[in-house]
Amino acid sequence: MATPGKTTDYTDGRRPYDWPSKFSAEARKYIRRESLTLVFGLLIAIAGTAVALAFSGSSYSIPFPALGSDASAKVDPRMFVIFFSGGVGGTTFSIKWLIHSVAKGSWHLDRQLWRLFVPIVGGVYACAVLTLLDSGMILGHVGDASRGTASAASMAFLIGYFSDGVSGLLTNIANAVFGTIREK
Repeated sequence: MATPGKTTDYTDGRRPYDWPSKFSAEARKYIRRESLTLVFGLLIAIAGTAVALAFSGSSYSIPFPALGSDASAKVDPRMFVIFFSGGVGGTTFSIKWLIHSVAKGSWHLDRQLWRLFVPIVGGVYACAVLTLLDSGMILGHVGDASRGTASAASMAFLIGYFSDGVSGLLTNIANAVFGTIREK
């Protein structure tokens, strides 16, 4: 049984053997460029996740001698794992969206910025949401900063992949904490 609003016709309205692209040569150039950019970004995000995972489990102190002999900052690679995993999720979503929009003929240049920035937003949202979860500030969740790195990375991927929905969640949290303009 077909779901209302969902198509079961994956021909995109084309007859058999109607294979030429409906996009102009210039549009195909932009589509290829965007495709390569997203694939390159995906490889960087995967490599970043792998490197951060290799260093996870410990924190590292970075000295700042210009600020004094004891000045240093502790760096936890776990946050890099979360950021890059969220970026992998966001990039995967952008690639899926690119494929669908080209196949359905709805691709256009004006959405390119959105598709290229979703991976970065996905990484940032992953860091923010998991930090909020670990602090116990959202979902009535008891803070648990001891979540395993693999668990955090998989949650970060999902947050990055579904970053549009996460944006709405963060808006609701901000409204609950700070109020809305109408309330002021």
